[in-house]
Amino acid sequence: MILRSLASVLALLLFPPFLVAQAESAGGNCALSVSVRTSDERGIESQIQVELLSSQRVVLATAHVVGAEPAQFRVSNGRSYSLRVSGGGIEAVTTPFFEINALEMNHSETVHVKPEKLAADSTPGSPTISILELNAPRKASAEMNKGMDEYSKGNLEKASAHFEKAIAVYPRYARAYDMLGAIAIKAANRAKARELFSKSMEADSAFLPAYVDLARLALQDQNYAESESLLSKVIAANPEMPDALALLATAEFANKEYDRALADVERTHALPNHQQYAEVHLMAGKVLRMQNHLAAAATQFQLFLIEKPDSPQAESVRALLASLPPAPQP
Repeated sequence: MILRSLASVLALLLFPPFLVAQAESAGGNCALSVSVRTSDERGIESQIQVELLSSQRVVLATAHVVGAEPAQFRVSNGRSYSLRVSGGGIEAVTTPFFEINALEMNHSETVHVKPEKLAADSTPGSPTISILELNAPRKASAEMNKGMDEYSKGNLEKASAHFEKAIAVYPRYARAYDMLGAIAIKAANRAKARELFSKSMEADSAFLPAYVDLARLALQDQNYAESESLLSKVIAANPEMPDALALLATAEFANKEYDRALADVERTHALPNHQQYAEVHLMAGKVLRMQNHLAAAATQFQLFLIEKPDSPQAESVRALLASLPPAPQP
C-alpha cells in the first residue's frame, strides 16, 4: 500500500539526468559572464556545471564549460542571483547573492573553487574522481571532455564515439564506461547499461558514481538488497554524497525499513546541496502520516515546500499540509 503512494516520488529519484542541457535563463537585458577558477587563479580543465539561481534558490539556467571558457547567461536588471558550481575534481560551491544594478548591460562574476580530495584518501567529501582518473593520458581526457560536451547538447551518438575513443586510449577510464551506461539508459537498453556500469566499477573500484547508477537500476528492478549494498559501499567511502544518501533512503522506504529510511532522510538534509533531493522529505512525510506522527509529518512536508516551492507537486503537498495539525517551524 505504501509503495503505491510513494511510486511517483520514487520515479523522480530513480534517474535524474547526469547533465542538464544548456537552458535559457529567465531572459533580461544584462549579459552575465561567469568564470570558474581555483583559489590560485588557475583554470579548471575538467567539465564544470554552472547553475544560475534566483533569489529563492530556484535554478533558472544551467551551463557546462571547460577550462577558461566562461559561462554565459542573460539576466534581468535590479534582481539578485546566486551561482552553484560543481564538476569533476572540484568541491561544489554555492556563492552568496549578488545584485545586477539597474543600468548594467554586462556583469562578470568569478567563482573560486577548491580541488576535491581524492577518493583514495577515504576521507569525507572525496569521491567523484579518483587517482586512476587523474592519471588518464591527455588524449583520453580530451576525448572525455568532447564526449561530455556532445552529451550536454543531446548529441548522444557523437558523445558515445568520444567516450569509446577515451576507453581505447585508456581502458581504465571508469567515467567513460559510466557515461556510455547513461546513454544506454536513454536508449532503454537496461541490460547494456548494467553491463557498462559494472565495467566502470571493474575499471576503477574508487569511481563511486558507477555504484550509484547501478544501485538505481537495482532499485527499479525492486532488488532492494543489491541497491542498499552498493549504496552502503559508496557512503562508507564518502558519507557526504547527497545523491547516494537520498537514493539509499528511497530504497529503504520501498523495502519498508522506515526507521532506517527516516534516519537517512535526516542525514541527507544535513548535507550541502541537499535541496535537489527534496523528494525524500515527501516520502518521509507520507510514512510519518501513515504512522500517525502528524506533527513530524507536517515538518517534513514543510521542508519539501521550502526546498522545492515550484515543484509540480507543491499544490497537493500544501493541501495535504493544511489537513494536518500545525508543525513547529523548521
